[in-house]
Amino acid sequence: MNARDLYDKMDYIGMERNARRILIEEKIGTPEEIAMMTGVEICDKLLKKYEVVACEHEKIIIVERENLTTYNDIAKILSR
Repeated sequence: MNARDLYDKMDYIGMERNARRILIEEKIGTPEEIAMMTGVEICDKLLKKYEVVACEHEKIIIVERENLTTYNDIAKILSR
């Protein structure tokens, strides 16, 4: 998934707000830098460190790329 696709999946303002909060907490950018970024730029920065593993209408689940193997080992997926 690229940054534009992720941004298009963010149906609620709170999702973008949470993405910005994650970038600040992870020290990926300063609050001033992040405040000036567009939503697509925020998603691009986020996808450099995280991988989208699930994307639903009200919830997007991301996992740090370095922990993706562990996630795949412990996650079980139920589908039709």
